[in-house]
Amino acid sequence: MSKETVIKVENLSLSFRTPQGMVRAVRNISYELYKGETLAIVGESGSGKSASSRAIMGISANNAVIEEGSIFYQGQDLVKIAEDDFHKIRGHKIGMIFQNPTSALNPIMRIGKQLTESMILNGKRKKNKFHNYFTNETVEFINARIHLNELKDKKVSKEEIIKAKQRFKDAKRSLKEAKIVAKEKINSEYNIYKEDYKKSIKELKAKFSKENKEQEIINAENEFDQEGTTYRNEDLIAKVKKIKQKYSLKNYLRERFLLRDSYLRHTKVTKYEARLEAYKIMEEVGIPEPEKRFKMYPFQFSGGMKQRIVIAIALMAEPEILICDEPTTALDVTIQAQILELLKKIKKERNLSLIFITHNLGVVANVADRVAVMYAGKIVEYGTLDEIFYNPKHPYTWALMSSMPDINSKEKLQTIPGTPPNMLYPPKGDAFAVRNQYAMKIDYEEEPPMFKISDTHYAATWLLHPDAPKIDMPQVIKDRIAFMQEEVKKLGGNK
Repeated sequence: MSKETVIKVENLSLSFRTPQGMVRAVRNISYELYKGETLAIVGESGSGKSASSRAIMGISANNAVIEEGSIFYQGQDLVKIAEDDFHKIRGHKIGMIFQNPTSALNPIMRIGKQLTESMILNGKRKKNKFHNYFTNETVEFINARIHLNELKDKKVSKEEIIKAKQRFKDAKRSLKEAKIVAKEKINSEYNIYKEDYKKSIKELKAKFSKENKEQEIINAENEFDQEGTTYRNEDLIAKVKKIKQKYSLKNYLRERFLLRDSYLRHTKVTKYEARLEAYKIMEEVGIPEPEKRFKMYPFQFSGGMKQRIVIAIALMAEPEILICDEPTTALDVTIQAQILELLKKIKKERNLSLIFITHNLGVVANVADRVAVMYAGKIVEYGTLDEIFYNPKHPYTWALMSSMPDINSKEKLQTIPGTPPNMLYPPKGDAFAVRNQYAMKIDYEEEPPMFKISDTHYAATWLLHPDAPKIDMPQVIKDRIAFMQEEVKKLGGNK
């Protein structure tokens, strides 16, 4: 059964302009994210993990330049679409959890407002429903416009220009016609809602009429008169008081407010609805007493609770894809475990697709379905969780695993010698060669291609070339793999 691709990154290269020159942060990377899976992107600081994911969100720094490549989502190339079109996707369809919850939250705004803000801004239901009627026509119009603009900067034949212009005109006409049809449908549908609301208000006024109140009081008095000797004046007074409370202005205004709120929900997300949803999501992410916490400020929360709030904010817009940019780095170990379990639970319940960015392979083992290992702006190994953990092939992946502590670590942990290269001057050949004890002469001369190990497992290292000398995996890695496999057996085969 084929998997549904929700994000496809193709040959993406991203650099940063600096006074010293261009920093090549991301160099020709490609990967796919499938629906309902977690893809972990692992690597040291400066490897390009966050830069590539921020490009998906369209929030790269002002000095960032996407030199080539594409990011496809729902038939659109996010690299090429205009900011007005991106605004409909960012936060609403693709959400992000940032590394430092303290800097991600506004310190002078109550968390309730921060939680509901995105839901209210993105919750224009009538407008969104209107646009949904011509989604395909909009995508075709955007793609036709981009294609025509690209041709203007290229030397192409006159026939191609004419063909592109005709495509653009046809797309524009189709979009205009689709909008007219959509407007008629929306107006017809919302006129029904309006009439229903007017009818409900009339019924409410009749229900709270003076005549109804007086009749109910008379009925109560008659009921007590018929009881004869059991009649008690205090009981009648209490019942009349209860009837008057029932018909009070406060109750009338409350019911009128609920009717109006119910009507407005067809058009937009109301503040009352957003607050109720915030209470629900706060409980979902493990924040107790949501009604009380809703009115508090960020400084009144611990680091772990702040991260839960940041997760809740991302979930408020009900995204399909969630990018987690090292969400546990600033937390202690016990809180890290809680946040990881929370993310796994939310992903399963909401059927989310996750991109999880981290430098910690131990964290990856708990959350990922597939893993992409990045070094110096490139993906150097790519595979399923089992393939990366039980059959790693790239020396950099070996180095990361060797430096990862576990409960059996007795001797001094191994470290990766040296530092990552200066990407102002990307090294020739394999970028990891200088730090790689298994490097060969060719590693300093030519960049290795991606060698296929299986249909799902690839690695960019010359050690996989048929003519390369056979290099065994380091013993420390073999011991660690054997231990992990033994632990899995004890758990009944569950990872």
